[in-house]
Amino acid sequence: MNRIMTIWFVLIYVAIALIGTAKGDVFPKRNQRVNEIKERLITLRNWKLMEEFNLTGERAQRVFNILSQFDRERERLLLKRRRLIKRLHDAIDGSARDDELKRLMTELTNTNIELSRISQRELEGLRKVFTTRELARYLLFSQRFAREARRLLERDRRNRPRPNVLRPQGPDKQGSFPPRRNSW
Repeated sequence: MNRIMTIWFVLIYVAIALIGTAKGDVFPKRNQRVNEIKERLITLRNWKLMEEFNLTGERAQRVFNILSQFDRERERLLLKRRRLIKRLHDAIDGSARDDELKRLMTELTNTNIELSRISQRELEGLRKVFTTRELARYLLFSQRFAREARRLLERDRRNRPRPNVLRPQGPDKQGSFPPRRNSW
């Protein structure tokens, strides 16, 4: 059961991490797009859960409340983990002292442990709604959904038009070059 929980934890969080981003309006269009994708994935997950487990009414609401509560906590910790990893990269590149590296590694390890605890608490919450057989089916459902979400995100990434940043633009008809623009 622990191995299944670990696999489930890794797969579902990889999908969330792929769509996660730092908060703030550094890239407002990107953040808006990421938030739209998150909302669509949550809607798709809920719809597929209803279909897979014949959820209706109060039971569906209980499941969705449990999942959304832990999604928020998980997203907060994933953001913290991304920031810690960036700080660890910067510390290594900046030749930080060993005590600073140890502190960052400890904080990163503790964040990963807390992520695992969130996964366990989520399953405990779902045990109150699902039977043992349904909970086992949910673990398998989560793996399938994470795989499908990664596939959808990858397809979206491949089909998204990219700005042509690397190709220099030639002169216009008068012989002058157009002004430079930020590509993002």
